[in-house]
Amino acid sequence: MKRSEWLLLAVAACAWAAPEARILDLNHYSYVFGEERNFRVFLPPDYDQATGKRYPVIYFFHGFSERFNRSAAPGYDSGEGYGGDTIAAFVARNDVIVVRWDGFNPRTPGENYVRPYNISPVETYRQFPLYFPELVSHIDASFRTIADREHRATAGLSMGGFMSFWVSGKYPHLVGSASNFMGSSEFYVGPNGFPSEYRHTEMYRNYEGLRTRIVLGAKDFIRWYHRRMNAIWDFTRPFHEHEEFDWEHGTPGMAKTLAFHMNAFRAPLPKPALWHHADVYPTFEVWGWSVASDRRRPGFTVLENVSGSGFRSSVREWLPDGGLIPSVTLQVATGVLYRPGAAYQVTDVNLDAGEVRRFRQTADASGRLHFTLSGARHEAGVSEAGQPVLTVAGWQVAGAPWAVAGKPMRLKLSILNKGARAASAISVKIVSPNPQVVMKQGKLTLASLGPGQRFTVPQEVLLVVQDPQREIVQLQVRLRDAQGAYFEVPLEIPLFPDAPPLTDFRVVDGAKLPLWERAVQRAETALGGGNGDGMANPGETITIALADGDAFRAAELFTSDACVDLRQRLSDHWSAYDHVGATAKISLPLISSACPEGHAIPFFVRYQIPNKPDHLLKEGVVRVRVTGRDRTPPQVLWAQLSGWNRLEIEIRDGGRVRSATATLRNGATVLKAALNDDGFDGDTIAGDGIFTGMLPNPAPGRYKLTVSAQDESGNATETPVEGEFEFPLPR
Repeated sequence: MKRSEWLLLAVAACAWAAPEARILDLNHYSYVFGEERNFRVFLPPDYDQATGKRYPVIYFFHGFSERFNRSAAPGYDSGEGYGGDTIAAFVARNDVIVVRWDGFNPRTPGENYVRPYNISPVETYRQFPLYFPELVSHIDASFRTIADREHRATAGLSMGGFMSFWVSGKYPHLVGSASNFMGSSEFYVGPNGFPSEYRHTEMYRNYEGLRTRIVLGAKDFIRWYHRRMNAIWDFTRPFHEHEEFDWEHGTPGMAKTLAFHMNAFRAPLPKPALWHHADVYPTFEVWGWSVASDRRRPGFTVLENVSGSGFRSSVREWLPDGGLIPSVTLQVATGVLYRPGAAYQVTDVNLDAGEVRRFRQTADASGRLHFTLSGARHEAGVSEAGQPVLTVAGWQVAGAPWAVAGKPMRLKLSILNKGARAASAISVKIVSPNPQVVMKQGKLTLASLGPGQRFTVPQEVLLVVQDPQREIVQLQVRLRDAQGAYFEVPLEIPLFPDAPPLTDFRVVDGAKLPLWERAVQRAETALGGGNGDGMANPGETITIALADGDAFRAAELFTSDACVDLRQRLSDHWSAYDHVGATAKISLPLISSACPEGHAIPFFVRYQIPNKPDHLLKEGVVRVRVTGRDRTPPQVLWAQLSGWNRLEIEIRDGGRVRSATATLRNGATVLKAALNDDGFDGDTIAGDGIFTGMLPNPAPGRYKLTVSAQDESGNATETPVEGEFEFPLPR
C-alpha cells in the first residue's frame, strides 16, 4: 500500500471514530469548607468548538470508598465497565455536562478516610449539603451551563444516592430532577454535635417540583429498604419512578437514568403553588424563604402548606409525628411575595396552646414579611384586603384507632379560618387523584367561621381505599366560602392492613428481659419506665415486645387512643448486620396518669425479623389493659445549657410535675436552681415539658447534674444526668 493511500485510510478511520467526552479533574477553593476541593467534569465532545452552546448539568455523587476520580470496580465513569454503559459514553452522545464532586472527609490532616460525606457518624465540620450551592456557583461561573433549576439535576450511587436525594430535597429551588442508584435509605446527618436520624421514606413532601427516580437491584443488599420507601413514595409522589434490574449493588442502566434527566430538562416541572419542606439544619433557605432557630437538639424544622396566604410551622424531634420542640424560637422570613410598604393582616394561631394573635405587619422594602414563632404547631395566615384564609387544622379517624386499608374509613376534619374576616357558607369537598380511592361521602358544609376560629365539622368523610396493601392515601381538601375564597389543602392519611391479633407478647415497663439488639445480638435489656411487673399502669412508659426464638423484639406502635402519648421512640441500629445504615424503630408510649382502670388500649404493632437482604415485616394488633394507679416518678430525658446561666431539662410524666430542682456539683461548689414550666423566670413555653432554671453566678468549671422532681401523684425521683456541664459554654 502506498503511503498516500495509508494516509487516506487513516484519515477516514479518524473521521468515523466515535467522538469521546472530555474528562477533566479540577479543583477550586471552597469558602464553605475553608480548603481546596476536587471535582471531575465530563464535557461533550463539541464543547470547545460549539462556543455559543450552553448545557444542562447533572451532579453525580459517588459511593463509599470512592473519590471524584475513582470508581468501584467495575467503573461507571468510562471504559468497558457495565459493557460501556458509563457516564463518559452518555456525555459523548448527549448535550450535557456531568460533574462528580468529591465526598472525601478526612477527620485529621492527611487521613486516608474511605467513609465519605460526614454522615453516620457525623464527625467533622464539613456539611456537604451546605457546600452544594457553592459548587453549583463555581461550575456555572466556570463552564457554559444553563444556570437554572430546570436544567440542573443530581444523581448518585449508594451513599451518593442518599446524598442525591438529600441534597435535591434540601434545595428543590436549585434542582429540577434527582436520581438514586441503590442509595442507602437512612443516615445520621446534620450539624456536628446534634445530628438527626434522616429517613428518605418520610421526606417525600420535600420534592414538590422535582422528578425523581430510584434504581433497584434484584440482588442488591439494600433492596428491602427501597421497596419500603416506594410503598410511600409511589402514592405521594406523582412524578416518582423506579426500575429494578437483575443486578447487585451498582449503577446498571446508567444511560437510562441519565436519559431520565434529559427528559426532565425538556419537560421541567414548575415551582409548586403550594409547597412543604422539612430540614435538619436550624438555619436554611428554600424557595426564597429564610428560616432560622436557636435549636441545639436533633430535630426537624417543618414548613407545610406554604403559599402567599400563609403556612404552618413546627419543630419536631422526628418525622412525621415526633414530639414537638416548642421551646425553640423560630424566625421565618417569607419569600418576596408582597408589595413593599403595604400593610397586611396577620393571624397567628398556636394550635397546641389554643392562642390566637392578630396584628398588622408592613412588608419590608424587598416585599417580605417576618414572623417570630415558637416550635409548636403554628398556623400563620396573611391577607391584605380582609379576606378569610381557610385551612385544615387537623383530622382524626372516627370510630377506630387507625384507618384500615381496604375497609370503609370515617374521617372528621377540623377547619380553621386564619384570615382577617369571617367566612360563611363554607363548602368542603374531598377528592383523591388515585382511582382506587372510592369517595362515598366527600362533601361537607359549615355555616361560618370567624377569624382565628377552628371547628370540627360534625359530618364525616366516608371513603374506601380499594387496596388492602396500601400504606398511605393522599387526599385533596377543597375549601370555598360564599364570597368565592378558595383554598386547597393536601392530606396524607396513614393506612394499616387488616392485621390479626397478636397474643405472644410482653408489656415491658422497666424490667429486664432478653431482647434482640442490632438485629441479631441477644442482651438482657430494660426498656420503658415503671414498676417492672409486666402490667400497664397509669403513668408508666411501656413498650410491646414480641417473642422471636429465645428472645423478644421490641416493636413500633401506632394508636390514636387519648390515654397514650407516642412521642418518644428509640432506634435499634442494624448497620453492623446488613451494612445499610438503617434502623428498626421502637415506640415508648407514655400512659396518662388519668387513664381509667380497665381501659383497653389498642396498638397496631409493627416489627421486623432480620433475614438479609429480604427482612420479614411482621404486623398485628394487641390490646393492653390498664390496671392500678400511677406509682411512676417523673423521667428526666435530657438537659442542656442555653446561654451563660440558663438550664433547660425535659421531664416526662403521665400527669403534672408538681416541683423540680436542679443541683450542679463541681467539687465543693454546689449550685441549685428551681425549675419551672410556667412560662416565667426564663421558661419560654408554659406546659411543654421543658423545665427551665436560672443558675446563680456559675463559676467556670465542669459540673455534674442531678435533677429532683415530684409529680402530682406524690411520686418522686432524684436522677443523675449523664455527662458533665461546662461553664462557660465552649465556643
